[in-house]
Formats: sequence, structure tokens, C-alpha cells
Amino acid sequence: MIRPRKNHSAIGDRAGNAGIIASFAIAFAGILFGALSAYVSEHGAVAKAAKTEAMSVALREGVVFNQAQTARAKIIRRVLTSADLERLPAPEYVAKGAARPKIIIIFDDMGVDRRRSKLAMSLPGPLTYSFLPYARDVDKLANQARAAGDEIMLHLPMEPQGEADPGPHALKLKMTGADFIKELEWNLARFEGYVGVNNHMGSKLTTDEAAMKTVLAYLNHKDLFFMDSVTTGDTIIREAGLQIGARVYSRDVFLDAETGSVTAVKRQLELVERIARETGYVVAICHPRQETIEALGPWLASAPARGLDLVSVSALADIENVQSPAVMASAPALRL
Repeated sequence: MIRPRKNHSAIGDRAGNAGIIASFAIAFAGILFGALSAYVSEHGAVAKAAKTEAMSVALREGVVFNQAQTARAKIIRRVLTSADLERLPAPEYVAKGAARPKIIIIFDDMGVDRRRSKLAMSLPGPLTYSFLPYARDVDKLANQARAAGDEIMLHLPMEPQGEADPGPHALKLKMTGADFIKELEWNLARFEGYVGVNNHMGSKLTTDEAAMKTVLAYLNHKDLFFMDSVTTGDTIIREAGLQIGARVYSRDVFLDAETGSVTAVKRQLELVERIARETGYVVAICHPRQETIEALGPWLASAPARGLDLVSVSALADIENVQSPAVMASAPALRL
């Protein structure tokens, strides 16, 4: 597992857009691999980073990776908008005996509600648990999850649209560069052993190119991936990750966006299973809520018998490299 390590950048006291100034600070501190160039517009609203040769990864750059993801997204939209799942024909590559579909389930908001967090940690797995860094004794609970053989992530608080409170030490656009990095480092230092980071809220911050390039570059230096929780349709995380060579993934389904309903969670699980069978894998995010735990327990226990493999989130690196060509082949209209 990748363990975060402290890396305190020497940052000036200049004020301005957090993403812009932090991008400069990271460049001067050597946080980015290779040469990272940041350019600030007259109003400080845009930063651009140069892609480096050191970031080259098969199937994760340029047109090939984008086309594969576009093809997969097309299939997922077809599943999510279909009134009758049974009418969907199985893709050709699945019908020809591809590997068993992979299920990645991530529990967000771990640690604050300790009782339900522990209930979630008792579910059949492997599962992935993303802990809020400001939760009380979060390091102890995260260590318990790791000791049980599950993977853990850090659920990074980010500024949302509107008045919702993302919690203490959240990353916000109006921060100075120094404060932006200070809060990022505070969050990353709260516990160890996590393999990646995903956003808690963040519907505002994840639409800002400069801020997200700063976060992604910092995480990439520590060999950590970023999982986009997709809290807004305007997210620019995939594009920013491709431009600077960072490892970025995206969730496909929220299991419990509709709170308080076991039936709603079960309905989402039907979509999860179908997407996995259609595209080879699925990433679902949920929360340690009573209705979610109640619906998910039996589904997880029976998943292997239904031909589904539960895997941890770090398996995505291999899954995407294997599945992308197959997904592209299943959507010939989108091929080069």
C-alpha cells in the first residue's frame, strides 16, 4: 500500500487564486514530475500545465484513452436510461467469454458515524473504505479496516456549490496558495496506508482547472490516484488528469443518493450489476447508512455465485488497461 509522506513546500505569502499560486509553489518545490509550467492569465483564472514524458502510461493518454472512456460512457448511459434492462443485448466482448465482471464498491464518509462505519466494515468484501480526515481517531479506524484486508482511501473535503458545509480544513478556491497547500497537507497527514483520494462534496472546486491540477499533481507525486466522486456534471478532473499525467478514475453509480430507502438502494444495485456485465467493471459509491448496509449485505454475499468478482479499488489500474480495448471494440462508431 502507498503511505503518504509529509512534504512541506516552501510557499510565499502571496494572495490570489489558490489553484494558481499553489501550482507555482508546487512547480518550484519539485512536486511535479518533469517540467510543469504554469501560466496565469490577467485575472488569475486559468493555469496550464505541460504534459511530461515521464507521465506516459499505456491506454491512459491522448485519443486512445479518451475514446475508450467515451465508448464505455455511452454504454453506461444506455443502461441508466433504459426502462427495461432485459432488453439490452450483451456486448460482443462479454458474450465471447471475457473475464468475470468486476465490482468496486467504495464507502464514503467513513469515520464520523463510528457505529455504522464499523457495521460497514463487517460486510463481505473485499470493499474499499474512504475516511473523512477530520473524523475523531480516524487513524485507528482506518487501521482496523486495513488489518481486516480491505483497502482504504482518504475522503478529501472540497468546496461545494451552494451553502452546504464540507467540514473543517476543506479546500476552497478563495484560499491563498499557502493556505491551500497547508490544508491539503493537513488532510493527507491524518492517517496512513491509503491508496488514493476522492472528493467529499467539491461540486465547485472540481470544476476549477487550476485548483484540480494542483491537487492532482501533488497526489501524483506521492503515487496516489484520484477517484472523481462526480458530484457535478461539470467536473474537469478527467481532462486535468490527462493533461498532467495523473491517475484519475470516476465513479459510475451512487447507491444511496436517495436516502432512507432500502428499495432505492436495491434498484441502484440492479444498475451496478448490469453496468458491470455490459462494460466489464463498475465503480459504485455509497455511505455507511442503515438502509445501505441492509440492502448491500445480502447482495455482496451472493455476488460471487452470480458470476461477479468483488475487487478493491486499486484493481482499477489493471482493469482499465485490459477492458478499454474491449469496450472500444463494442462501440465501433466511436473508434478512430
